[in-house]
Amino acid sequence: MYYCLHQHCELVTGAKRGAIYDFVTGKVYSVNRGAVELLKACTDQPIHQLLDSSTPDDQVYLQFLDGLTTKGLGSFYVTPPQHAPRPTPAAHAESIEFLWLELTSNCNNRCLHCYATSGPSVCDCPKVTHDRWLSLISEARQAGATAIQLIGGEPLLYKNWRELILKANEEGFEFIEIFTNATLVDDACIDFFKQYRVNIATTIYADNAEIHDQVTLHPGSYEKTLTAIKKILAAKIPLRIASIIMKANEDQPENIMNLCKSLGVEPTPPDVVRPTGRGDDKDLLPTAYAKEPIKPPFYTDEQTFYRAQRCHSCLTGKIAVTADGDVIPCIFARNQLCGNIITAPLAEILSGEPLKNIWHTTKDNIEKCKDCEYRYACNDCRPLAQGSDSQKRWLACSAGCSYDPYTGKWEHELQLSQK
Repeated sequence: MYYCLHQHCELVTGAKRGAIYDFVTGKVYSVNRGAVELLKACTDQPIHQLLDSSTPDDQVYLQFLDGLTTKGLGSFYVTPPQHAPRPTPAAHAESIEFLWLELTSNCNNRCLHCYATSGPSVCDCPKVTHDRWLSLISEARQAGATAIQLIGGEPLLYKNWRELILKANEEGFEFIEIFTNATLVDDACIDFFKQYRVNIATTIYADNAEIHDQVTLHPGSYEKTLTAIKKILAAKIPLRIASIIMKANEDQPENIMNLCKSLGVEPTPPDVVRPTGRGDDKDLLPTAYAKEPIKPPFYTDEQTFYRAQRCHSCLTGKIAVTADGDVIPCIFARNQLCGNIITAPLAEILSGEPLKNIWHTTKDNIEKCKDCEYRYACNDCRPLAQGSDSQKRWLACSAGCSYDPYTGKWEHELQLSQK
């Protein structure tokens, strides 16, 4: 008698433990090292050669195999099973899907945490010409991009932003969005957004002017933003509202989500200030609010599992282009330069080693994560990991993870065992 996991399952080994990935239910099951070794051995060796059913210790392992069978993860076989070869992650030419265009560093707000250090006093001396922005939109679409977002600074301060929207429509982009603080949105903007299927994203930092304006350092910004939000919603223009929490507004997460609900906008849990630009300041960090930490249960699917073995879960297929023309993999990854659109065509940058290496940064490359059995089911933010690392290493372990793959324990388990 032999035992083998079903074809829809994968066994991943970590430094101390392992995990069984079930692609039917999407669940990820943690198993100890003994179970890992048993599953590896019993696919080509009879169980009676590995276990003695008369001993209590081996009965535990037999019960474990019965439990896997009950969960639909594996089966007993009379002869060694002949499963089809599993797919292996191969070199794959990932293509661009989404791009941010940071049209200007100028902004009428001066938010405490701005990742791009934008503000009213920033010199608005554009290095990227308008014609280059237009041609870039065409190049990105030809390369496969289907989604585009105009951002800044404040993108509505860029004089010719409407022409860029028209160009994106002309090129056939499926998703077009402007991320704006909304203080400059007027009735003409509303009409334009509606006519040219523009999605809008904006940010709210509180449910009141006092705290919101304390974050933006722009008196009156809350009322202007809220007024614009109501006009956008009345015009039935797709809108999402983001929120960042820092010390100045750490008592506002629930208020912000309630405000979104009252407006009829789907609320999302606020993010914590990112350690980039002006946000890289420990004095800004909230003490009473934190995002949900990385913890089980984990879920994934077959496509995501195999994709995670060849490329990054978030960065792949994305680029941001700054007002200086620099191409970076994410708006928060300011020091990961992959080229410049002023000096090179986009196709050359997309095929260049710097960007390809970033797109193909997997958890197998990352400190600690590479030895974790959950690595193909866990999301990752490289800019956050780098910004949170004392040495600012690009391959530092994921921020917000309290799991130690070398002991197989989570931080709360260690705390309980030490009491």
